[in-house]
Amino acid sequence: MQYYRNFFYNFRKYGMTLSAKEIKSSIATILFMAFVLSFRQWGDETFNFMIGLVNFLKAALICAVCIFVNQLGQRLIGVYYGYNPEFEISTLGIMISLVVCFASRGLLVVLAPGYIVIHMLAASRLGEFRYYTNLWEWAKTCFGGPLFNFVLACLLSFIPGEIPFVKQMIWINIMFALWSLAPIPTFPGMYMFWHRQFFWAFGVGFVVGGAILLYVLNGIVALVGAGIFGGIAMYYMFVVSDNKLAI
Repeated sequence: MQYYRNFFYNFRKYGMTLSAKEIKSSIATILFMAFVLSFRQWGDETFNFMIGLVNFLKAALICAVCIFVNQLGQRLIGVYYGYNPEFEISTLGIMISLVVCFASRGLLVVLAPGYIVIHMLAASRLGEFRYYTNLWEWAKTCFGGPLFNFVLACLLSFIPGEIPFVKQMIWINIMFALWSLAPIPTFPGMYMFWHRQFFWAFGVGFVVGGAILLYVLNGIVALVGAGIFGGIAMYYMFVVSDNKLAI
């Protein structure tokens, strides 16, 4: 019971408390991603400011929800292992996103969701084996983001009716989950790939396989199937690739 009291205390103090820098980074990330997503939605044949502004605000709202859920997953796991999570904007990711957006005229979308840096909470880590920052725990913390985005997409799929806003929310959550796993510097996927490649393979298999199942079936099947696909991808990376290297 004392452990859970400490967890909730740390989560309230560190997980749910954002510094001024984190707030600015989050707002900047939301605005940049909303711009990329709404790039081709400023009118049909001619430019229309009001239509574009409405689409930009819709995209900003969806991005805000996606980033909140993405960060919530990482912060929960980070605090659980005794770390103080801090959000950082992915400057390189934003630059790549804007270049791809302008070069493709908005046809290609690269989302840079930002990443978490974890700082050890000495009092919460006492008694842990090798209590300093653990790379395996950092990898699991990074996976919390795409996991929560995918779970939200599955939950939204149960809303009845063809509601465009909900469909867009599902699609962008899937995109956030996929781009979070990209092994690009300053992306969460880079930390997973660098620290634990087999776990990164599980994450990619989980999200990609689950997204395919979500498209053709329902959220429950997608969640179960995602775990199976993730396990297959991890097996291939951990066992099959290892044997090839050994040969």
